[in-house]
Amino acid sequence: MSDTPVMSQTRYGSALDKLDLRGGAIKRNGAHACQLNGDNAPFVWLDSKRLLVATLPQGQVSGVLDQYGRPYIEAARTAARLRGGIEPTVLAMGSGAARLPRDEAANQAILRIVDVTTRHAETVGIVPTYPFRSALSLSVSVDGKKLAVMATLGALQPKTGETLPNNTDDNWTVERWVGFLDLSPNSVVHWVEPVAAAKYPTLLLDWIDNNHIAFTARSSPFDAIAHRFIASTDGGVRRAEGPDPAAPAERNVEMPARGTLLDDRPDLDSVIWSETGRTGLILHQSRVSTDTTRDLLMLNSHLAAVDWGMIRLIEYTSTRGESLRAVAILPPGYRAGQRYPTLVWVYGGYIVRDLDHDFMSDPWMPGIYNLYLYAARGYVVLVPSMPLGDRSQDANSYARIADGVFPAIDRLTALGITDPARIGVFGQSFGGYSVFALLTKTDRFKAGVAMAGLSDISSLYGELDPGAVGYPGIAHEKSDNWSELRTTGRTVPPWRDPAGYASVSPLSYVDRVNSPLLIIHGDLDMRGAPSQAERFFYALYQQGKTAKLLRYGGESHSLAQSPANIRSIFAETNAWFDRYLDVRR
Repeated sequence: MSDTPVMSQTRYGSALDKLDLRGGAIKRNGAHACQLNGDNAPFVWLDSKRLLVATLPQGQVSGVLDQYGRPYIEAARTAARLRGGIEPTVLAMGSGAARLPRDEAANQAILRIVDVTTRHAETVGIVPTYPFRSALSLSVSVDGKKLAVMATLGALQPKTGETLPNNTDDNWTVERWVGFLDLSPNSVVHWVEPVAAAKYPTLLLDWIDNNHIAFTARSSPFDAIAHRFIASTDGGVRRAEGPDPAAPAERNVEMPARGTLLDDRPDLDSVIWSETGRTGLILHQSRVSTDTTRDLLMLNSHLAAVDWGMIRLIEYTSTRGESLRAVAILPPGYRAGQRYPTLVWVYGGYIVRDLDHDFMSDPWMPGIYNLYLYAARGYVVLVPSMPLGDRSQDANSYARIADGVFPAIDRLTALGITDPARIGVFGQSFGGYSVFALLTKTDRFKAGVAMAGLSDISSLYGELDPGAVGYPGIAHEKSDNWSELRTTGRTVPPWRDPAGYASVSPLSYVDRVNSPLLIIHGDLDMRGAPSQAERFFYALYQQGKTAKLLRYGGESHSLAQSPANIRSIFAETNAWFDRYLDVRR
């Protein structure tokens, strides 16, 4: 339609530019919604030919695409300033009374209506955005004449003795405004004046009618429960009538009631759906009236010719007496009675349910995460269940990390599948943490590979996102590792529980590692800075232990920014295991 840049959906692991555009010609529950990890597309149909699009100022790129290039662009600017000696190279950040003012011009979305038949575009209005955490919610009224906005202004300031509630939900950690504008050229947003009880909005809900929309809000950033309110296009706000529903335990947020207008869906005769599997991807169309189904599109049909090997569900008992399941991917040409070198893919907290819904045994997993690629090289790949207990109650993840792993290996050995003398372990993210932790507990693994792992949980709490250098004034707000530490069972900051943080940090036990270890990390990892890998590697180096560190420039937490890097990581991982597990024996 044009070369105008648009905001884009986030991808896994990203906290940038989350979008919630809805309403329009086809209601929110209809087929127009394009979602990815709870994120809607950057456009919505107003009618059969007009799109409302959230665009960016010229010269900008959506953060999800820009975040791994921005640091290098900023580094070039810094180098030029250093050479010139005229401009300082400081990146300022502030807290409390020294908090810096927001640069409103740097972060904004330009809302445009595009006629897809003529490509003519006109600007509706400009709304502020925030590059991190729940950026923008837009909802078109039922009559298509108005737009409700919930815009994010910035992160809420933490406070001593107070905890931002529900901090795993970004909506609770940011300051947001509610407003309205007309869907006509060059409109101005009319912001709703918040009442004391609704000073901090959290979620934009449904239109009640063409002049009123529901939203949730609380009176203080530290309130754990948000109540429903109704905002009027004339600027008024009132508490929603009726008793408050019970709050779900996981978020302590009041469940919104659906408006009748949005519940009134038309009957659909045709449904389009996709099916993926080992034979490819097929797009189907089913008609209810004729009870028929036809194939519209088939992709990757060559996969049907691939020898995927076999996959088995293994039942076993953990060291604590829990009944668990594991998945074993057997190599092509597997022969019963022959023992195979085995790679154990680990991720603390992961539970295997069944073969049909197991995430890690999906043959469509991309790149280094496709475990069938390792099986194709002659390895059995084992994915065990790894329950860690209730980590919201300070359960020690390090103490329980092996509970589901060692019994799964023993079971596969007892079945005559695994060669106990040739076992390796690997994992990514909290799986990397799991590798670090397991290697401090046993010498059973002949080699390990830790990808994007976490080793020092205390330092992780306060490490800034390496990719935040291009965001003046708010760089420190890009990191939200403090909200991720629940995975280790820590519920208070490290200065209040230094011993607890040390107890769940594999780095505390690094002197116990004897297995050869390959450590892989991206230098723009937002979940764990490269120092997490460097600390563990350097400790092994100082002890003269066998270890190798690969640090990939420009790589993210998922280690998937560059096809060349994906190929390199896969090759390095295989070479490491081939060397120490003697796969061809």
